[in-house]
Amino acid sequence: MIEPMLCKLTGPEVQLTGTWISEPKYDGERIIASRKGDKISLWTRRHIQVSKKFPEITQALTKNMNDDNWIVDGEITVHGGFRDLLKRNVENKFKIHILSKKIPATYNIFDIIQWKGEDLISKPLIERKKVLIDAVYMDDRMRIVPFLKVDNQTVRKHFLEYLKDGFEGAVIKNAFSKYEPGKRSGQWIKIKREDTVDVYVVGATKSTGSIPFGALILKKDGRYFGKVGTGFTDQQRKDILKILEKNRGPRGIMLPPEIESEVLLTSKPLLAEIKIQEIIKGSPRSPVWVRFRWE
Repeated sequence: MIEPMLCKLTGPEVQLTGTWISEPKYDGERIIASRKGDKISLWTRRHIQVSKKFPEITQALTKNMNDDNWIVDGEITVHGGFRDLLKRNVENKFKIHILSKKIPATYNIFDIIQWKGEDLISKPLIERKKVLIDAVYMDDRMRIVPFLKVDNQTVRKHFLEYLKDGFEGAVIKNAFSKYEPGKRSGQWIKIKREDTVDVYVVGATKSTGSIPFGALILKKDGRYFGKVGTGFTDQQRKDILKILEKNRGPRGIMLPPEIESEVLLTSKPLLAEIKIQEIIKGSPRSPVWVRFRWE
């Protein structure tokens, strides 16, 4: 599979130079879809093939794209958001069939990487958009993601309007950007709604590289609440590890076995703040470190 191009996370105060477009950010799962002859594949960012789990999407792609040699990029969503999309993660054929009717998915396509066997990676985004519009026939199961021209004066306006319409935020893209597989070059940026929550840091996990620790172990409401491993600078990681070492102590909670084996050290509970998208099954989705709260 081809690696998806990635977005840099920023805020609505971003400064744009040149021509840019905005798109709504969906609350789903990024999927690279491809067809070669009669075979349609749906690949996640984790390199997992999920075409069998979404028969309604493969049927729509077969029906609505008038060629048998293409690659497109988009987001699979269901009504109810990511939380309900997780319910589609089953292997049983009968359950897959039932869920495809009960919780039908939609593939929201925003880019085309190959069409009729022609590689479009080096084409400007605005040209790829034109090819995409001509290539796709939309219905309830597959749509083209709408886009608008945006500038420094309208970024915040677009972002707030997308939030009002129920989206996660905005994706801002350079209209003349090439498709850069696997790269976070800054030609695509995302602005997301995030909430902050108070948690307790009760330790850290081991690092697999040269950084001081892998992630911080979190506690909330007296229970294990997951880990946070992003949002730190290199210096912050060093400073945080020193704080934990000075506050070594029992963590006071049970950890899942797979986390227990990763523990570097434990500390007495230290109040902190993290940013999250939402809480799913008792754990934060996409947590980002903010700060310790010493007050």
